Amino acid sequence: MILSRFWYAVLALAFGAAAFVLLLAVQMYNRAGHRAMSESLLADSSAVEWYLKDDARRRASALIQIALNPEIRANLAKSSAESKVPKELHGKNKKVLQKLYGEVPQELKFDAVWAVDASGRVVGAVDEVTGANTEDWELGGYGVVADALHGWIRDDAWVWKGRIYRVVARPVEQEVNGEPVGAIVAAKIVNDEFARSVSKRTGAAVGFYADNQRVASGAPEGFDKSNLDSITQDLKFLDDNADYKEKGRSGARILNESLGVVYARLPGEAWNLGTGYAVGRLAVRVDGPFDFLTKADNTDKSAVTKSPVFFGVVGGVLLALLLGLFFSFMEHTSPLRTFAAQTLELAKGKIDVLAPSKFSGAYKKIAADINDGMEKIAEKGGVPRKAANLEKVLGPLPAQPAMSAFALPGEAAGAPPPSSGPAISPTQSSGPRGLPKAPPRPQAAEAEEIEEIVEAPAAKPKAPPPKKPVPPAPPAPAADLAVAEASNIQPLAQLAGDEPFDEMADWRRVYEEFLALKQQCGEPTANLTFEKFKGTLQRNKDALVARHNCSRVKFTVYVKEGKAALKASPVK
Repeated sequence: MILSRFWYAVLALAFGAAAFVLLLAVQMYNRAGHRAMSESLLADSSAVEWYLKDDARRRASALIQIALNPEIRANLAKSSAESKVPKELHGKNKKVLQKLYGEVPQELKFDAVWAVDASGRVVGAVDEVTGANTEDWELGGYGVVADALHGWIRDDAWVWKGRIYRVVARPVEQEVNGEPVGAIVAAKIVNDEFARSVSKRTGAAVGFYADNQRVASGAPEGFDKSNLDSITQDLKFLDDNADYKEKGRSGARILNESLGVVYARLPGEAWNLGTGYAVGRLAVRVDGPFDFLTKADNTDKSAVTKSPVFFGVVGGVLLALLLGLFFSFMEHTSPLRTFAAQTLELAKGKIDVLAPSKFSGAYKKIAADINDGMEKIAEKGGVPRKAANLEKVLGPLPAQPAMSAFALPGEAAGAPPPSSGPAISPTQSSGPRGLPKAPPRPQAAEAEEIEEIVEAPAAKPKAPPPKKPVPPAPPAPAADLAVAEASNIQPLAQLAGDEPFDEMADWRRVYEEFLALKQQCGEPTANLTFEKFKGTLQRNKDALVARHNCSRVKFTVYVKEGKAALKASPVK
C-alpha cells in the first residue's frame, strides 16, 4: 500500500505548504500595508500643514475690510496719540467690529476679534471665547501682534487655559504706506468643528493636542476617532524623538497593530509648549488566512475565478482526488474484496485452503498464516471435523459444579447433575453438527461488579433502583448448549444442594477470601472490618433481589486490573 500511503503524505505536505504560503502571505500583506500607511501618513501630515497655512492666509485676507475701515483707522490713530485709551473709543470700535464681523464668510468666521492701537492696547473687541473684560488688555507682548504693529501680516498659535487658538494679525495704517496706527487681531479656537473641517479638506484623521492632552479631533467617514485617544499615552515618547525635536515632525509610529500616527508641531508661540497635531491612519491588514475571504469583495472574487491560474488549481485538485481514490481502490479495496471472497468460499467448504498467490501485500502473508494454522490443527487430529463433544471441549463436567456459571440452561432445581444423565448421541440430534436442538434459554441477568469501596465508612443505605423489565432472551443456537453463561440467574438447588444455606457463613468465607486476595495484590487491609464488608454485601444484595426477584445473591472474589474485586450474581 505504498502508493496510497505515499499519497497521504503528499496531501499532508501539500496542505502544510499551502498553510505556510497563506501565513507568509498574511505577513507580507500586513507589512506592505504598514509601509503604505507610513507613506500615506507623511503625505497626510504635509497636507494638514499646507491646509493650516492656507487657512491662515485666507483668514488674514478676511481682515482687510476691517483694517481699511475709516472709523477703525481713525479711532486707533486717536488712541495711539493718547497716553490712556479713551473709554468711548471701546464702545465705538466694538459697534463697528460687530458690524464688519457679521460680513465675514461663515467658513472664515473668528471666535474673537480685537482692535489694538500702536502701543498694543486693546481698543474695542468682539470676544465670544474668553468672556473677559478686554478694556485693560494689552497684547503688544505677543510676537504676532508686535510684527503686525511693525507692518507685517502674521499668523500664530496660542495656548490659553488648555485651549489652542489659531491667531492672525494685520496692521492698520492711517495713510497708505504710512506708519501703522494699530492692528486687527483675530483668533479661531481649535475645537472638534475646526478639526473636522481640516479632516474634510485633507481626507486625514487629525487630532490636536496641548499640554499632553488631546483637545480636538476629526476623522473622515469610516474612521473611529476614538482611536486617536491613544496618542495621549504616546506623547511622552516624543521627548526622545530626534526628528520631532529638530524638524518638528516625527516619523510614522505604530501605536497598535493597525493604527499609525505622525506627530507635527504647530509653529509659533505654541512650539515651545509642545502643542501640535497628530495625523492618524489605519493600516489595511488581515488577521489570518481566512480573513482574506471576509475582506474580499465581489470584484476580487470575480477576478480570481476568471484567472487561468484558478482553472489550473481546480484541475490539479480534481486530478489529485482521482489519483488518491484510484490508489486507495487498487491497494486496499480490491485486495480486501478478493480476500473476503476467498474466505467465504473456505467457510462454505468449496475450497480447503486459501491461495496466497491470488493476494498481494499483507493479505498474502495472512492467507499463508491461516493455511499454516489449519495444517497444525489437522496434525493434532482436527481432521475430519465432526460434531463437537462437550466432554472433549470442556473436560469432564463435575457432578456438582462449584460455581453457578456451570449450570446447564433449562435444568430444574434439584435435578441430577449433567454427568449422571444419559449421554447425548450425535446421531439423535436434529441441530447442526450432531448437537441436540436447544431448548429455550432461561431469562438471564448479568452478574454485576461491586464498584463500591468496601474500606470506606458505612454510608446511609441507598434506596434500591426501580425494577426494570428484562426482555426475554432469544433462543440460543445449538452450539451454545456447551455451558450456561456465568451471568445467568443460577438455580438455588445446584448451588446449595440439599443442605440448608448459611448466608452469614458464606459471607464470612467471601470476606476471608477477599482479605487474602487483597494481601496477595499488595493492598492495605487494616481498615477493612467484617461489619463494613457485610454492609456493602447487604446493600448490593437488596438491590439485586429487588431488581431480579431472586432468592439470594452469590458473591465471588476475583482480580480486576491488579486489585481485588467482588462480583454479585443473582440466584433463583
